[in-house]
Amino acid sequence: MAKLAGTWHFVSHENVHNFIEKVGGEVGEFIEESAAEEPKMTITFPDHEHVVFHFRHPDGKEDEEKCKFGVPCEHSSSHGKKFKSVLAKVCDHCMVSDLQDTAHPAHTIFELYGHELHIVSNMLI
Repeated sequence: MAKLAGTWHFVSHENVHNFIEKVGGEVGEFIEESAAEEPKMTITFPDHEHVVFHFRHPDGKEDEEKCKFGVPCEHSSSHGKKFKSVLAKVCDHCMVSDLQDTAHPAHTIFELYGHELHIVSNMLI
């Protein structure tokens, strides 16, 4: 899987959830961090290769709370457990809104994103 060349942008946590659900993603098992690699999760999409989401924590520590996608969470009375935004690497030829743009077919999004979206930080803002 090729590494995605692009620029880091803040995108909402909800947009990432919507993106996964919109293209029919089936969430795989959350793989705990080991000495060799950071936490990651494999998402299976129809007609696509497995897509791996990577998670890094600013303090290098694993949060105990995780939402349904295995991502570190904070408590929120309005939406259960969640964090408010993530830092995602977006292709320089794409708009951040592509994460939620229904005009883009899923295969187009994945071609633009190089079949990989990196979520690198939970930003509690």
